[in-house]
Amino acid sequence: MASIFTRIIRGEIPSHAVYEDDHAFAFLDINPRRPGHTLVVPRRQVDELFDLPAEDFDGLWRAVRVVGAAIKRAVGCSRVFVMVIGVDVPHAHVHLIPATGPVSDLALPPVVEQTADDLAGMASLIASAHRPVEYDEHTALVVVDVQNDFADPGGALAVPGAGAVLPVINEEIGRAAGAGSTIAYTQDWHPATTPHFEKDGGTWPVHCVAGTWGAELHPGLRVAEGAVHIRKGIGGEDGYSGFSMRQPGYGESESTGLAEALHDRGITRVVVVGLATDYCVKETALDAARLGFETAALADAIRAVDVEPGDGGRAIEEMRAAGVRVR
Repeated sequence: MASIFTRIIRGEIPSHAVYEDDHAFAFLDINPRRPGHTLVVPRRQVDELFDLPAEDFDGLWRAVRVVGAAIKRAVGCSRVFVMVIGVDVPHAHVHLIPATGPVSDLALPPVVEQTADDLAGMASLIASAHRPVEYDEHTALVVVDVQNDFADPGGALAVPGAGAVLPVINEEIGRAAGAGSTIAYTQDWHPATTPHFEKDGGTWPVHCVAGTWGAELHPGLRVAEGAVHIRKGIGGEDGYSGFSMRQPGYGESESTGLAEALHDRGITRVVVVGLATDYCVKETALDAARLGFETAALADAIRAVDVEPGDGGRAIEEMRAAGVRVR
């Protein structure tokens, strides 16, 4: 007899689907323990997970990985619980439950009330979050400040977890280059004395001084041939965005030249990756949206300084509120 999950996969019972491939199907739990609670089930109906043939077993867990990453991007949670529990349905399944706060044990949180509209909205968020960005000749990938002082653990202003995003950024650069997209790299390029530095009355320790090791792009970063290179802060200007900066003491901003370079190449869409989420990435993305570019930021290809705990999450919410698609 077909299980309820098999009937959902066949479309005989409606569901809030978020993902499907040859081996697995994922949909929102209608009694979620937290918003975004998703079930990932194998297409092959078996009672116990370990009864799956090897190819289906491996395919199920690949789907779990893809959907789990999509949930993190869609919900903005710190992690996703993976649970294989329950015998109420004779069809093996995996629960993915967003963790949105401190966790003291592995007990399931209580059910949260979700309307049909709530479920439909969440399904749309997760479904769109797992889909990769499509690159073309009208899209630019802007790689923000992946420099030694930020990306190397020995850097003057090392961003926690920066090393983990390098492979993700390199993968995006490869995809963008293969599709004929424009790739732009930004770099802080400060003079030795600038109001940007704490020693000169600013906020930050000395970092990314022009011509030094700290200002160079990280050696593990892929640098595409024919890319646009933007160096900011050369004359002591302040500001975090790859698109704009301002002279100390003046309110008006001036262009770094990035917007003009992208317009000259017919760019209408911008994808932002790099360091750091709560400063240069956020301001670059906000400026891109303000300048009329369709803008996305890739959550798994950025990392935050988090001077104050939660700064990274707040930056993501600010970007979303401005129309930036954080995926």
